[in-house]
Order: sequence, then structure tokens, then C-alpha cells
Amino acid sequence: MATRPMVAIIIDDMGYSLQLGRQFLQLESRLSFSFLPHAPHAGELARLAHASGRDILVHLPMEPKEKKWRLEPETLLKADGPDRIREKVEAMLAAIPHAAGASNHMGSLFTENAQGMWVVIETLKARGLYFVDSATTPDSQGLAVARRLHLPSARRHLFLDNEHEAAAICRQLHQLTALAQRQGQAIGIGHPNQAMLTALTQCGKEALQPVELVGVSRLLH
Repeated sequence: MATRPMVAIIIDDMGYSLQLGRQFLQLESRLSFSFLPHAPHAGELARLAHASGRDILVHLPMEPKEKKWRLEPETLLKADGPDRIREKVEAMLAAIPHAAGASNHMGSLFTENAQGMWVVIETLKARGLYFVDSATTPDSQGLAVARRLHLPSARRHLFLDNEHEAAAICRQLHQLTALAQRQGQAIGIGHPNQAMLTALTQCGKEALQPVELVGVSRLLH
């Protein structure tokens, strides 16, 4: 019997809203969750996610090109030296002890720096963690470096909630399914906002019916 195409959905930026975080964790769907290590509720929500058997990632903040964004504590900067990068990454990984992998938060500037990403990936490899490249820039070196270091890794295909409107997110969920049907698997990223929650509740089951929703760890290469 033919297996269905597989889809993983990662909910990024977890840890700021306790109420919304709990609501996402209560969904029956097999979502994966990426936690900002210094967010006030990240530790509590990560423990709940671990108890429910979800795939957990550390959402490592990395420097963007645009200066308008507020930077998280310990954001990895292009100007950081190797020792400082390693120190920051190890501290952030320690904040989410149940994580099996990591992904980048923002990072359109930092992830284009192969030398910096090499230190990040080496640090993850030493801990036995995988990497998911959020692909916030087409020139990200994250996936290429991970492959060179033989670290299990994957790349985001679609952002689901660039428009904070349930109907638009539902269209993206259908697009994610279509993409998985064409290439065998696909990874989408959403965020813990009300529109995303509404879309998953109202149309998620129907949109994802042709595929198998799996933890992102199933889609690593």
C-alpha cells in the first residue's frame, strides 16, 4: 500500500503567550514546536510539549538584515567571534533541555555567514541535535553547512501565516498539502497567533486530509 505524502508544521516563537501556547498544545494535530529560549513561558510550555510527546526545537535568535526588528536576548550576531557564538548557543540550548533540534529565528544576515553557521552546526552536532533552516533568506548557508557536517537537517518550504487572517492561512495549508503531494514531503512554519489557531481548528483537518501530519524529526535528511 502506497504511503501518503508527509507534512510537518512547526509553530515558531513559542514562549511569550502562555494562554495561546497552551491552546496550540491542546490541538490534537501532530504539530512541532520551536521555543524562544529567553521567552518568559518557554520553559513551562516546553515541559508540557515534552509531556505530550511533541517534537521540540530551540528557536535560536539570529541577526536580521532589517534594523526595525527587536532582537531577542543573546541574539547571534554576525560580528560575534566563534567562542561567543558557541557560548550563546550552549546557553540557549540549556534553557530548553527537552529539545531534540534547533531552528533559526530571523537571521537573514547571520545565516548567510557560513563561518558563523559552521560554529552553530558544530555545537548542535556535539549535542546530538538536528537543525531546521527557517530559510528567512534564499542565501542562507544553514542547510548547506549542516549537510557538509553530516548533521540531520531540513528546510522550511512555506510560511503559513504571513497574513494574519484565517482564510489566507487555510489557503497556505492547502498549498502545503499540494507541495507535499508533488515532492513527497513539505515543511510549513506558523506562529502562535489567533489567526493560526483559528485556521488549524476550522480548516486544518480538511486541508491536511490527503497527507500524514508528522513531527518534523520524521523529515530530516
